[in-house]
Amino acid sequence: MRVETLTAEGFRNIEKITLSADPQMNILYGKNAQGKTNLLEAIGLFSSGKSFRGAKDSEMIGFGREWAKLTLSFADSRRTQQAELILSGEKSYRKNGVKMPLQEKTSEFCCAVFAPRHLSLIADGPQERRSFLDTAISALQPGYASYLSQYERLIRQKNALLKELFKNPRLADTIPLWDRQIAKAGTVLTCYRNDYVKKLNQTAGALYRGMTGKKETLCLSYRSTVFGDILPEEYRTEAAEAYLEALADFAEEDRKNGVTMLGVHRDDMVVEIDGMPARLYGSQGQKRSAAICCKLGEALLLQKILKEPPVMLLDDVMSELDEERQAYICNRLRQMQVFITCCDISHTLQLQNGRVFRVEKGRLAE
Repeated sequence: MRVETLTAEGFRNIEKITLSADPQMNILYGKNAQGKTNLLEAIGLFSSGKSFRGAKDSEMIGFGREWAKLTLSFADSRRTQQAELILSGEKSYRKNGVKMPLQEKTSEFCCAVFAPRHLSLIADGPQERRSFLDTAISALQPGYASYLSQYERLIRQKNALLKELFKNPRLADTIPLWDRQIAKAGTVLTCYRNDYVKKLNQTAGALYRGMTGKKETLCLSYRSTVFGDILPEEYRTEAAEAYLEALADFAEEDRKNGVTMLGVHRDDMVVEIDGMPARLYGSQGQKRSAAICCKLGEALLLQKILKEPPVMLLDDVMSELDEERQAYICNRLRQMQVFITCCDISHTLQLQNGRVFRVEKGRLAE
């Protein structure tokens, strides 16, 4: 899979530019705050539908503008396609001229992102790892984003109701109705996440063994606040009922705290190095290496499952890594089209060939 051209108009600080990409290596360089990451963000939107920087749609529209328009021409092993994304009050997505829900484009164009914040994937709290899983799975499973959106909406509504109980205790009778819907969506999400972590464990584990010369082991597992160690392999009614029972058991705790205490919104991906929790006992170097392997594993897993190499977006991370790890990353991305942003071009030119673009004030100069 590869990007052929990207056109961005009214997107952040970009007035209008068209980037014609090299099929292998593309280096975007320039000073900070010039628009390099904005271009990667624009490409990434066509894969996940969300900003990898966590930005809202309104934050990606240029100052003083009412809309932003992105057009992507991309190709896989079978054909070339055209996609269009317009940001205004809401996202509008078209593929080959046909309007469709954004969720339905999943797996047609896929990319993996490695940004500086991912280097602290292991050291940070569970929210960062949940976000990593949600983005990675959404690129593989068309229905995942829809279930996640539904679940998050249900949790917000239930939490709002829990806060109202202090004023109106009679509303407690409606909580089980919300819990039943939460249990169904939560069980589906648990199955998706558990399955993905099992696959990622094999891929990232092998990468970590290679990076450490087989001296250390990396193990990933999914920790559910609802199911404990006995996780459902696939959605079943009895699993959803067990989820519902767990919510009922914590009903009093929920009322005391005014929030839902159990569920996939509080789950975590456990990362262990040599059998010990990496977040607590891993060195800085081990945590960074584990994070690198998780992100590389995500890209290689996309390639394995989709039978197509994804586009790899590396946002200003190469300069933070030593030459050995830079070489390790690049060696495993040889079959993929890569976009790299950097301030100092000397960090990447010695490693790669391809097209080099200078980005300045939202404009592109080759």
